[in-house]
Amino acid sequence: MDYSIFSAFRGFQLFAGFSGGADSTALLLLAKQGAEKYGFELTAIHFNHHLRGSESDKEAENAEIFAGQLGVKFRKIDLDIAPGSNLEARARRARLEKWKELCGGCEKAVVITGHHLDDDIENMFLRIGRGSNVSGLTGMELISTVDQVKFFRPLLIYSRDEIEEFLREQGIGAWAVDSSNLSCDYRRNVLRNKILPEIYRLFPGGKKAVKTTLENLKHDAVCLDAMARKLYEDSPERFRVDFWKKQERAMVVRMLRMLCEELFNYDLPLTQNAVERFEDMVIMDKSGICVLDGKRKLHLSGGKIFPCREVAANIRWEWKKEPVIRWGMWQFRVENIGRLPEDIRLFSACFHAGMLPEVLEIGVPSAGEKMIPFGRKNPVKIKELRIKRGVPSYPVSPVVRIPGGEAVFLPGICHSGACLVVPGEPGVMISVEKVKDFD
Repeated sequence: MDYSIFSAFRGFQLFAGFSGGADSTALLLLAKQGAEKYGFELTAIHFNHHLRGSESDKEAENAEIFAGQLGVKFRKIDLDIAPGSNLEARARRARLEKWKELCGGCEKAVVITGHHLDDDIENMFLRIGRGSNVSGLTGMELISTVDQVKFFRPLLIYSRDEIEEFLREQGIGAWAVDSSNLSCDYRRNVLRNKILPEIYRLFPGGKKAVKTTLENLKHDAVCLDAMARKLYEDSPERFRVDFWKKQERAMVVRMLRMLCEELFNYDLPLTQNAVERFEDMVIMDKSGICVLDGKRKLHLSGGKIFPCREVAANIRWEWKKEPVIRWGMWQFRVENIGRLPEDIRLFSACFHAGMLPEVLEIGVPSAGEKMIPFGRKNPVKIKELRIKRGVPSYPVSPVVRIPGGEAVFLPGICHSGACLVVPGEPGVMISVEKVKDFD
C-alpha cells in the first residue's frame, strides 16, 4: 500500500470519509503521507448517523482524537436520516447530500473513501439480487462522479485482511468496529458473515476466483459502456424515437442514462422498471409522458423525445415597447410593414397596426379554446386545427390572443381574420421561430 497513488492531487482539496474503522484509518494514514509529499489539503470527515446511541458518539470522539494525533483537519457532521425503508440507501443519500455541500461544485474537490475489494465483491452479489446488468454489477470504480461529486477509492484493489495487516505494520492494533456489522438484520451482513465465506469454501480458488470474475466483468462493462458512449455521442438522431427502436437492449440501458444526464444533468442509475417503461413506449409508438423516476420524466411526441418540464406561464406582450420577446423555446418578433408580403408562411401573421391591441397575451391554449381561422365565419377548436395541420401536442405550441379575448394567431398552424391589414394603411407582421427544441 503506497501513498504515491495520491500524486495526481497536488493543489486539490481532499475530503476523506473517516469512520474510525480499519479501512478508513488506513485511508487516512496514506492520505496524510500523500498530502505531505504532494501538497494537497486534507480534511477528515466523520458522519455520525446517531443509529447506535453512545457507541456512535464514542466512535466520533475517538475519530477526532486520532485525526488530531495525525495532524489532520477534522470535521464531524451529524446526519438526520430520513424515515422509510432501506436504511443503507437512506444513509447513503444523506451522506451524498453533505458531500455535495462540502465540494460545492469545485473542480479540485475530491471525496476519498476506504472502499476495498471485499466491499466491491459484496456489492456485486447484492446487485445480482436486484437484476443489475454487467455495468451495475461492477459499479464501484476507482474514480467516479456521482451527482457532480468526484469520488476516489484508492483501496479498492486491497482486501480487508490486507488492510488490517497494513495497520498492524504501522503499529496500529485497534480500530472502531461497528457492532451492527454482526447483526443479520441487513443483507450485506448476511452476505459478509454467512454466504460469502461458504462460497469461498465451496469453490476452487475461493476469494481469488471471485475477484478474477469481478475483474473480467469490469473489462466487459468498460467495453460496453465505451461502445454505448460512442454510439450516443455520434448520433444526431438520439432525440428521435426511431433511433431507439434500432438499438439492442444492452445499448438502450446505457444510453438512456446518458440521455438523462444530458437533459437533466442527473445521471444516477435507472431501475429496471424505468427502462422497461421507456422501451414499451418506444416499441409501441406511444405518445405521452414516460416517468422514469421522481426527477426524470420524458415526453414522447411526434416521433421525438423531449424532457418533460413545466410549460412556460402565460405572458403579456406590449409589442410596441418590446418588439422581440421569448416564450419558452419560441421567439416572437414584430416589425412594421408597408404592404403585405407576397409569401406569408404559417409562422408569420400580418395585422392592422392601428387595430391590433397594444397588449397581447402569449401562452398555452386553454382546454376547449376556439379560434375563427382566416376565411372562416365560425370558431373551431384549437385542438382540431392543430391535429388537422399535423402538429404534435408536445412540445406545446403557443397561442397569441387578445387578453381575455379571442385567439388571433397560432404559429405553425393558422391565423385569424381579426385586425386585417388594409392596403395603404400601416401594418405589422408578427414572426415566430423556435429557438431550440427544448429548454
